[in-house]
Amino acid sequence: MSNRPVITIRLGRRSLLVVAAVMAIAVTLIAFPEVFQAQKTQESFKEKLDIAESRVSVSVATSADGKHVYVAGPEGVIVSDDFGKTGTWVQTVRLK
Repeated sequence: MSNRPVITIRLGRRSLLVVAAVMAIAVTLIAFPEVFQAQKTQESFKEKLDIAESRVSVSVATSADGKHVYVAGPEGVIVSDDFGKTGTWVQTVRLK
């Protein structure tokens, strides 16, 4: 039996750099998945609706089809453009 390896893999410099880059991206995705999220996951509904105190009322308005939801309170206005689903609220106006 000979001492030669059974399988030989030859990579050029460019291939080696590509493999290293792919591995680095994969490790980063596994180690820090929250870095690559488009929007922070909303832990609670109150987190986005912090535009009024508990003793103050708010006003709610929707578009005719219900897709756009507007909530106005003494602290500002928040808007959802996806039927008010959690994670779609954006504060558009911040009042003093």
